[in-house]
Order: sequence, then C-alpha cells, then structure tokens
Amino acid sequence: MTALHDRSATEPPEPIAQDQGLWTAFANARGEAGFLTSWLALLVNRLPGARLAAVLEADHAAGAFMPRAIVPDPRADLSALRGVAEQSLASGRPANAPDAEADTTRLAYPVRREGTPVASVIVLELAGTSPVAAQAALRELHWSAGWLAARLWEAKAADADARLARAAVALDILAVTAEHRRPEAAAMAVANELQSALGADQVAIGMLKGARTAPRIRLLALSHSAWFRRRSALAESLEAAMEEAFDQAATVAAPPLPGTSPAIAVAHEDHLRGTATRHVLSVPLPDETGIAGVLTALRRRDAAFAEEDRLLAEAVAALIGPVLELKRRSRRWIGGRLVDGTVFVLGVLLGPRRLSWKLLALVVIALAFAAATVTAPFRVQADAVLRGAVQRAAVAPFAGYVDAAPLRAGDSVMAGDLLARLDDTDLRLEELRWRSEIDRLSAQSREALARGDRAQVALLEAQIAQARAQLSLTEARLARTRLTAPIDGMIVAGDLSQRLGAPVQAGEVLFEVAPLAEFRVDLWLDERDLRHVAPGLPGRLVLAGQPDAGLALRVTRITPLAEAREGRNAFRLEAELDAPAPGLRPGMEGVARIDAGEALLSWIWTRRLIDWLRHTAWTWQP
Repeated sequence: MTALHDRSATEPPEPIAQDQGLWTAFANARGEAGFLTSWLALLVNRLPGARLAAVLEADHAAGAFMPRAIVPDPRADLSALRGVAEQSLASGRPANAPDAEADTTRLAYPVRREGTPVASVIVLELAGTSPVAAQAALRELHWSAGWLAARLWEAKAADADARLARAAVALDILAVTAEHRRPEAAAMAVANELQSALGADQVAIGMLKGARTAPRIRLLALSHSAWFRRRSALAESLEAAMEEAFDQAATVAAPPLPGTSPAIAVAHEDHLRGTATRHVLSVPLPDETGIAGVLTALRRRDAAFAEEDRLLAEAVAALIGPVLELKRRSRRWIGGRLVDGTVFVLGVLLGPRRLSWKLLALVVIALAFAAATVTAPFRVQADAVLRGAVQRAAVAPFAGYVDAAPLRAGDSVMAGDLLARLDDTDLRLEELRWRSEIDRLSAQSREALARGDRAQVALLEAQIAQARAQLSLTEARLARTRLTAPIDGMIVAGDLSQRLGAPVQAGEVLFEVAPLAEFRVDLWLDERDLRHVAPGLPGRLVLAGQPDAGLALRVTRITPLAEAREGRNAFRLEAELDAPAPGLRPGMEGVARIDAGEALLSWIWTRRLIDWLRHTAWTWQP
C-alpha cells in the first residue's frame, strides 16, 4: 500500500497530465475553430478506443454538412463516416454502425435546438465492435453535446439581442422621418441619423424616377449637405452605384461582404477608384410595388463595413422605404397622380381578374356611345301654379265696417250669393235725415207758394232737389252693403270671418272668385332655358296634389315679367290645359315639362356645364 501510495504521489500518470492540458486548451480556446477542436480533443481523450472524431455543421450556402473540426488528424479521410452521418441526419437520432470486417464501430450524434433542424453532427470511430463500449460512447456524446447545444443557444440569444438593437435604431430613425412633411427633409434627417448609427463618413439616399418609362435613381439627399450639385461627378457616380443595387434588387458592397459576395459591384468599384472613399455599402429601399430607392453608406477611412452594419442598414431601409415613397408620391404634381390612377384602372380593366369591373366598364362605354349617338326628347322644366282663367274681385264700395261674412276662401259660390255684408246703421240714419229734410223743405215751399213768393219757392225747390239727390246716393250705398259673388266658381282669396266689426277702406279687395271649369297655368322658367321655348309648344304638368296624373298643356304666351326664385332669375309663361281634370283647384302648385324638340343625350345631360363653360370663357377672355 505504501509503495503504491508513493508511486502515485511521485509519478502521476501521463493521461492525467494530458487531460489537464486539453482542459487548459479548451478553457483558453479562441474562435469557433479553436473551441470545436479543443472540445473534440477532450471528447476523444475521454473515450477509450476512439480513433477518429469530427464535427460536421450545416453550410446553407453549399447545401451540405461540412467538417469544422477533425481529431486527431485534421487531414484524415471522413468518407467512411458518411453513411452513419447520413443515417443520423435522416432520422434525427443517434446512429450506431458496427463494422466487423474492419473491427470498428462508427457512431453519429445529432445536435440541434428544440423545434429546429439538425445544426451539427458529431461522428466518431471506435476500435472494436463491443456494444457495451458503443453504448458508453453514446452516453458520453450525449453529455458532451451539451456544450455544442449551449453554443447554439448562445448564438441564438446573441442574434436576438442584435436584432432588437437594430430594430430599436430603425424605429428611432423612422420616428425622425415622421417629423418632416417634405420627402427631401425627411431623407436628409434619415441620412444624418444613419451616418451616426453606421459610423459612416457620408450617407446618400436616392429615389426612383420614371418607373414606368425609363427608371432611374436620382439622388435625393446627402447627409449634412443642405445643397449639392445634381450634375456633379460625385452625384452621377453615386447614382450609378445606386442603380447597380437597384437593378439587382440586392445589397451591394465594395469590398464585398460575406452576405453580398454574389452581387455585381462594378459601379461601386468605379466609385472607389474615382473618389477618396475606401468602403461603400448600398441597400435597396423596398416598397409595396418593388424597389423605391437606394440607401448608400460611404467610409473614407480604412475601416470596412461589418455584417452587423449591413443588417442594420437593411433594417432601416425596410422601415423608411415605404414612408419616403409615400411622402414623395404625395408631393408629386397632379399629373403623376392621374397617371397612377389611369394605370391602376387599366390594370383592373385589362388584367386577368375582376370580371365585375370589366362588365361595369363595358356598360359605361355602351352608355357613353349611346349618349353620343342617340337622340331623345328634350324637355325643359319649370315651376307651375294653377290659376283660374278669369278671376273676379269683390271690393269694398265705400269705407265702412264688416257686419257679416258667411263665406270665406275655399267655398264654392254661385253668382249672386252673399259674400259679406257691411254695417248699414249710419246709412239708415242718413236716409231718415234726408227724408226728413225733404219733408221740411216741401212744407216751406208750400208756404212760400201760398204767399206768392216765387223767388223763395224757386230756392226751396232747388234745395229739395239737392236733398233728393243725397237720398238717392244714400239708398244706392245701402243697396251696395251686400257683397255678392260676381260669377259662379270658388273663392280663392278673402276671409272676413275673423274681421267682423273691423273697418274696411273704399276699393279694398275683400274677395277673389275664380271659375272651376277654366284654368290658366303660370310657369316660371329659368332664363337659361328661355331660348328653347316658344308659344305653342306642348308639355305636361304634374301637380303636387295629384302626382299620379299628368295634365297636358300648351304654352300660350311668354310675358316679359321676371322674378328671382331660389337664387335664379325666372320668366313667367302662360299656358292652358288641354283637358282639365276633376278635383283641380286654383292655387295648386307643381312642376311642368315643356317639349322643346329632339337632341343628343350627351348634350341634354351636359348642356348646363357647356353653357357655364362658354359663359366663363367669354367672361375671362380679353
């Protein structure tokens, strides 16, 4: 026991010292290759009989799994391990392939994150074909693979952090664009902010012009440059580089980055040769319709752009591209919007879908063709009022007071019917006074005649004649206190039922009576349509009280009487009904349409606009 203890204390085994060296190398490993190589060496050292081990990782660009670390000989041939590796990749589980002829066991263990495809495969070749040794090796692989899985999770977390950081910067720059209405100012603000975020010496933004005819990128803004010459060599060189990225619809860098290596960078290299710039990066600005512009970052110092710079520039471009394009479109002349609308409509009508829009377009075209070729009756419209053909008035014969009024407006009357009666008390008293005066004068005349005073008799006879004339006048006025209907018809105006005892003046119109068998129509025609109407033209009248019955009429007269109605100057026309319908009453209102001949439908629908345009053109012409 003592000898054994002394030996172990003075002569440590060689594998322990080797194991410590491997752990030291693993702990101090730098870079991806050093980490995988040192980790794989530790694994081989812990597996008795391990001859060869390798770590295969997915290369998405090549579309295959490529070796990233091989132990113990980095130049060893791995073709013998291909079968077991493909078996593990196909099943997604560990694979075991013993080879009795070569006295070898080949193992494969897949490494991946949960819910993702296999990211790497560990392949191993062991001496012998013992199932126990193979199972022990798989258990060791299972425990050791945690380092690779942790590396995958660490990479995912780093990617997520970087993505969040890029998103925060992109959102901050997007907020800057919202502070400006003009696209030039917004692009300038974006370029200034992005120059700081990328650590660039200058950032340029160009937008697409003439997308439908000859698409070109035109420089819109340079960072920290309020003005620049659009025809300068620098501007043209930048636009050429931007168009190169636009044509490829991909990010272009010179010198190339790993993510931009397939892109052509001829114009970018020409820009580097012609200016003091050492590094250039161009990123397309996407929009809903494609590429709307290009963002270019420039560095004059010898500090190349990194992949993180490219990702940040692409994140910013994805957010600000639609915003800048929207601002640019909103600032275009109306012609540009008309072109956009026209192209959109043509795309809808000529495209393979939207059958309903195509049918609607055909209907509209057919209506337009019919309007330009088909004639239709041309009718002008006028407001109408129905009046009696003859209208008689009952006026106050003298000043007096209303005593009775049995009838009022709306009542039908016959000729001679009592309309109203004036108070005759004063007239009766006056009649008695004149009769008494005649009797007194007659008595005096007889006395003078008895005396033989002929002069006195002649004077008294003259006074008697005067009194009798006054009596006749009073009796006539008494007879006229009864106001009667002058004709058969209807009272269309006048209501004294609420004026009993009220005074009236001589000549005041108290009632108006119109016949019910004959009517006249007063039409109020807009002065713009007066030139289309002449006496004798037919038409139809629709009254508001009888909308279901149209009455035929004919224009009889155009009067020079004008009136302002609803803000328009209208002239009065007179017309007569061909056949009055029952139930008509004077004062009814409606709308009449007068037939003015035939005209094209297009002219009928647009005549108001045509007249307005002619009038306006004449007013403005010198």
